[in-house]
Amino acid sequence: MIITLGERALARLRDYARLPGYRGPLVLAALLAAVLCLPHGSVHGALMVACVLAGFLGTLLTVLFVPVTLPLLALVLLPAGWLAHRHRARLRPPARPGNSVLLGCALGVTALLLGCSVPGADYGLLGLGAFTLLALPGGWLLWQQTPWAHRDAPAPGRWRWAAVPLLLTAGALLIHYDVPADARFAASRDTLTTHARHTLATGSTDAAWVAGYRLEHAELASGGVTFTIAGAGVFAPHGYAYLPQGLPAKPTVSYTDLGGGWYSWSGADHF
Repeated sequence: MIITLGERALARLRDYARLPGYRGPLVLAALLAAVLCLPHGSVHGALMVACVLAGFLGTLLTVLFVPVTLPLLALVLLPAGWLAHRHRARLRPPARPGNSVLLGCALGVTALLLGCSVPGADYGLLGLGAFTLLALPGGWLLWQQTPWAHRDAPAPGRWRWAAVPLLLTAGALLIHYDVPADARFAASRDTLTTHARHTLATGSTDAAWVAGYRLEHAELASGGVTFTIAGAGVFAPHGYAYLPQGLPAKPTVSYTDLGGGWYSWSGADHF
């Protein structure tokens, strides 16, 4: 019997799902794939709304740090510290981070990098990455207090203590210097150019997946074509524009020159 590549991959996933430390990351990977492939899906929409609301709340707590945030932190941390001190004899020292923590962190950082790799950012992916990285430390510390965590813990590996900080630091530096968006566009430029020229030659403005981008609402204008990227931005549309003859005389959106006739663009904020 001939086993297809898809069947082999599915069998391998089943094998990993039976191993401790892989079930959670596999679920997270499936969620990441759903958010990435369905930019108009309900999961993507819910994560985007949650991310935006969390951003508003974070801004509010930052502005009102002294009158609101500081008392809330004291209200939570002081009782938690008192309970930890009182029951310190019962608390187990944490074992080294397992596969679920390392893979979860890697997937969370990947979601953030993908979220920052499109103009205007994809807040569904940013929400998934941020919530994953925020939930991991608390979940891991709570899991360490259960008997299963230490009963099944493998041999120590000191390098694992450094893996998570290195992943977070590398992700933060890449995002700070706009590497995800620049690298993704550079890798996709030739394919996008071919698609843009085909659109100009045929006049077809149908939505399509091109080089990993979901391009929709293509618009022919000024001797070029403007594409809107699905899932990018929240209160304004964002995308790429191929304008080999240069910018229009009276642009209605904000453009950033990427060279070779390409521009990233941002629409008017509707908030």
